[in-house]
Amino acid sequence: MPQPFVAEKGPLPSETVAPQGHLQALLEENLAVAKDNNRLLRLIRRDAMLNLIAKIVIWMILLGVPLFFLGTYIGPLLDAFSSATSGQSTPGSLPSKDQLNTLLEEYKSVYQ
Repeated sequence: MPQPFVAEKGPLPSETVAPQGHLQALLEENLAVAKDNNRLLRLIRRDAMLNLIAKIVIWMILLGVPLFFLGTYIGPLLDAFSSATSGQSTPGSLPSKDQLNTLLEEYKSVYQ
């Protein structure tokens, strides 16, 4: 049967007081580590923000440049298409006001 663990009695905390100079050195080292940690955390946060801004700019460029070039190539084609069909109605579209007026005039001339 295993023996239960029994902690040995050691010196009490009041009996193990470190010298004052040693505690001061530990506090100064702790302060230096905390300042260095704070500096590193600020750098990480700044780099994360710059990374986010860079990603947004890259995506805007990747999506904006093709749209810009498509607009410059398709714009003249759309203008040519709209000027070619300005006098005519395309199949499936509603007739224009001028076309309705000419149709009414033809109807009146035939049936009156």
